[in-house]
Amino acid sequence: MSGLPAPSAPCGASGLDAGHRPRPLGKVTRIAPFSARADARSGPTGGYRRWGAATPPASVTRSFALSETSQTPYHGHNAARRSRRKNDILRKTYDNPRVRLLGLALAATLSVFPMGLVAQQGSGDGQAGPPQDSGPPTVDIPLIGEVPVPGFIAAMLGLGGDEGQAGPGQGEQPPPAVVWTPAETRAVAETFDFLGRIAPIEVVGVQTRVPGFIERVAFSGGQTVAEGDVLFEIEATRYEAELQSAKASAESARAQLTAAQRSLERAQELRESGTVSVASLDEATAAFESASGTLSQAEAAVRQAELDLAYTTIAAPISGRMSAPLQTRGNFVDSTTGEIAELTQMDPIWGVFALGETRLIEWQRLGIGGEPGAAAADDTNDNGGEPAAGQRVSGDGYRLSLLLPDGSVYDDTGSLSFIGSSVDPATGTVDVRVEFPNPDGLLLPNQNVTLRVTEADPPEFPVIPQAAVQLGRDGRAVWVVKEDDTVARVPISVRPSGQPGEVAVTEGLSGGERVIVRGTMNLQDAAKVDPRRASDAPGASTQ
Repeated sequence: MSGLPAPSAPCGASGLDAGHRPRPLGKVTRIAPFSARADARSGPTGGYRRWGAATPPASVTRSFALSETSQTPYHGHNAARRSRRKNDILRKTYDNPRVRLLGLALAATLSVFPMGLVAQQGSGDGQAGPPQDSGPPTVDIPLIGEVPVPGFIAAMLGLGGDEGQAGPGQGEQPPPAVVWTPAETRAVAETFDFLGRIAPIEVVGVQTRVPGFIERVAFSGGQTVAEGDVLFEIEATRYEAELQSAKASAESARAQLTAAQRSLERAQELRESGTVSVASLDEATAAFESASGTLSQAEAAVRQAELDLAYTTIAAPISGRMSAPLQTRGNFVDSTTGEIAELTQMDPIWGVFALGETRLIEWQRLGIGGEPGAAAADDTNDNGGEPAAGQRVSGDGYRLSLLLPDGSVYDDTGSLSFIGSSVDPATGTVDVRVEFPNPDGLLLPNQNVTLRVTEADPPEFPVIPQAAVQLGRDGRAVWVVKEDDTVARVPISVRPSGQPGEVAVTEGLSGGERVIVRGTMNLQDAAKVDPRRASDAPGASTQ
């Protein structure tokens, strides 16, 4: 310890006052104990009282001396690190949204706070002289003086040269440009849409009336048949034999009746001559009546046999489309077999829709639907006062059309068949059935469709784009360009027009007005504008 060189400078010069921690260089690794270092940080003199001297021990001074020799590289490293830290702090400050918000607040304060704006320009005072370099714009803040304004704030305040300073007579702005479209008058029909399905008017489940084996199936699945066409044939041999037997029994009964009639006639003649008794006459009369009854029974058996034989041929009771046969040739069928095929009427066909209670009342007020004889009151026909086929029950002022699942409109219009007589308590709706012609079989049972009820003779209203309508406290309104190119805000009432992106104006416009569709943000009543038609404005869209 005593062989170490003495320190070349006082303890204060070695960095103890700055609080630096000694770092030895080279191979020297001997460092003063922790207690000595802790005492050294407390001061140049007071920290060494532990040794009973005013100067630090040799080990401490040696460590401080070595640290002082490496002061240049050590402090160079710290300087670079402090520079990087400063750059990081500045970058984070510039990226901080609060700092940006503070800059905007400062700009707003400078624009509102009364102050003198001084633009430093070379010839701003109007005096002749050599041009001078203009410095950044400044503002004169009371109690502070002139303060340079950053470039972005100067641009916001309009400082920075003669270009931003408007002279007398140069502050007028051109009128704002607006895009308008004419309010076209067209027929707008009131329309109601209802979801529903297609249902057949008649459906027949084909069954056999007599038991037997199926001998022939005379149709294929999906085939359209007419009323009376043969569908099935049951084996008829048995029923032909039964018919012959019934006819023979009838002939025998007829012969017995003839014999009984002759016996009765003889008994009557003999009774008149007194040859036979009254009892014999009564017996002859009873035999005749019994033979007559037997003949009637035999004739009924013949009729039944003829019917059974006829039932072996199953014909179509209505015109329609057949399903696939449920029983094929060779199968035994009887009355317990059930349906062997299904026949569905396709033309005409029903559209079935559910009408809510509220809409039902509206329909009744409009005259859509009513008593079945309402339409026949004016037009008489040969059906005994009933409406003819294809004739509406009521509501002739409305057209009943059909929307198919793909969105297309069905070609033929329908006629209202009837409206249900009671409301379903579970759904609160009434069934409405509309009859549609279906000659091509395009409509199929259980197909989802939409019924559209439209006015047949609709009124005319001005039609404008939906984008032109503004909604405010006083309701809907539009901006209109007058003849002198000034604008006015006109309150209106609208209703659906049936076209997407358009509305019909029922009150407020008469048609032909120039309605503004773009540029209404900052308009005021009686303001002058630069009107441009929507078809002429580049990129204008009224939808």
